[in-house]
Amino acid sequence: MKSGFFSSLFSGLFGTREMRILILGLDGAGKTTILYRLQVGEVVTTIPTIGFNVETVTYKNLKFQVWDLGGQTSIRPYWRCYYSNTDAVIYVVDSSDRDRMGISKSELVAMLEVSVLTEGRCVARWGTCSPDAVSRYLDCS
Repeated sequence: MKSGFFSSLFSGLFGTREMRILILGLDGAGKTTILYRLQVGEVVTTIPTIGFNVETVTYKNLKFQVWDLGGQTSIRPYWRCYYSNTDAVIYVVDSSDRDRMGISKSELVAMLEVSVLTEGRCVARWGTCSPDAVSRYLDCS
């Protein structure tokens, strides 16, 4: 028997699981680029997000409703309105924007202090700063 048989069997038994994911970070950090990279599999040209973008991304028997929330100063206080019923948060840091790294850290800390979001884990990825440097600066462990 092939693995495709088991995949369809388990999918039929357990159905499709839906998850809600927020992509947060300062304006210009790359949130919308990540969203559309997940959805269409390639980098597309984007414009600044005023408000939010919502797309559905499907992977095997998982369906992700991915919310890309604008990161402008005037929009950030409204992020908390979207925390309820969220399964995961992707927090994006532009490692080349060292001038605003402190602001990014403050927003991350403020987000993690909200009681609806009970667990936080930082994972730093590629950029002009090393992942270790970004993790150290943001106090991620």
